[in-house]
Amino acid sequence: MKHNILYSFRRCPYAIRARWALLNTNQTVELREVDLKNKPIELIQISNKATVPVLQTSLNQVIDESLDIMIWSIERSNIHTLFGNNNYKSKEIFNLIETNDNRFKYHLDRFKYASRFDLEESETHRDACMKILLSLNNRLREFSIKGKPLFLIDAKETLADWAIWPFVRQFRIADIKKFDQNNEIKFLRSWLNYFFTHKKYSIVMKKNEPWSKKNEPLIFGK
Repeated sequence: MKHNILYSFRRCPYAIRARWALLNTNQTVELREVDLKNKPIELIQISNKATVPVLQTSLNQVIDESLDIMIWSIERSNIHTLFGNNNYKSKEIFNLIETNDNRFKYHLDRFKYASRFDLEESETHRDACMKILLSLNNRLREFSIKGKPLFLIDAKETLADWAIWPFVRQFRIADIKKFDQNNEIKFLRSWLNYFFTHKKYSIVMKKNEPWSKKNEPLIFGK
């Protein structure tokens, strides 16, 4: 196989973070935008879960978890500082990601998509999300007071920042005005804005037509 292939969906936070890592570690991939209501047979054949993102490498390895795609990208680029500079920091990074991927995502879905779950519990789930976001904000505030850049681990950009921001973005979308006017999370808003204003954000979030094998391959980031 000539290229690494990424099956993706533009708005999915898991797919966003996979694309972010691939782009920022200079990995060349063919991007295949998936219509989730009409998934290509090529995706279904290589992944039992058949949900994005799925990476099929040029060596025919299939990686169908977004965090594993990120780790694969970073390891190939040798930017190992993204994993933290010691075992303690590495553990801290993965603990933050675990909280995001489990507790935060659970409550986020039930807040953002309340009509699919229980409308009466929407605010309860929003409050649970806010509790986690406030803890992230407090980490960022601590580094800000020390006059350092706004990142989650020792004010240094790590896998935790890359893995979490797409989910905070999704929370913001549920009520943009309320999020943007909430001064309780002003450090978190500044942190999120770093990604929004990043020169690669528009590339990662570019709209593409659903993939068809009839079309020319779309090389991501080119």
